[in-house]
Amino acid sequence: MVASALLADINGIGWLVGVLGTIYTFVAAFTVVEVWTQFNGLASLIAKEAKAVTSIWNYVDYLNDSTVDRQMQKALIAYLKHAEEEKVDASNGVRSTHSSIELMQIFRIMDTIQFNDKRDAAIYPILVTAYEELSSVRSERIEAGTARIPSPLRIFFTILSLTLLTTFILLGFVSTGLYIYNIALVTIIISYAHTLILDLDNPFVGIWNIDYSAFAQTKKYIQGTRHSK
Repeated sequence: MVASALLADINGIGWLVGVLGTIYTFVAAFTVVEVWTQFNGLASLIAKEAKAVTSIWNYVDYLNDSTVDRQMQKALIAYLKHAEEEKVDASNGVRSTHSSIELMQIFRIMDTIQFNDKRDAAIYPILVTAYEELSSVRSERIEAGTARIPSPLRIFFTILSLTLLTTFILLGFVSTGLYIYNIALVTIIISYAHTLILDLDNPFVGIWNIDYSAFAQTKKYIQGTRHSK
């Protein structure tokens, strides 16, 4: 009786699968683009932040001040280490404090610079600009690192995935082998799309993780560079 009823409504089920499939395609495409843009945006901000740190270190060389040079090297390395550690909080959706101790320490060292050379007055505004750039990029990186897909959209996508798969199972085929093949194929596609979106939505855990190597490379560069006096 149940089988007869399903066969009688097979055209209606096919129409429903088509409608759900179309909606699913649009939602999945929009969500994938959103999380991929967010993922790449965060990677770009990390690269910019590392560049800003490098700029500060390079500009310090013009001051010819061994004390400031030594203190700034220590402060920048501490900043980079802390920035790498912040990904633990970001993975849990916890927003780190923008004006961190390490960031403020860089500012304090800049405040101790003495203008005892004609180049100091010329390079100091550039150094301040680099610091402001670092502060701005840090703020953007913290915000981007904790941004997630809105819960209603994530729940809607999950329900839509399950509904489409369930409805597709009800769609009959004359060949049992073809039926099993299609069910397996649709299950793999929906599962992969769901995994891809949820994984990219949190770029700090899972299969696809954000690359923090820019911080490590910058730290290595600062540790291995000796400024001329």
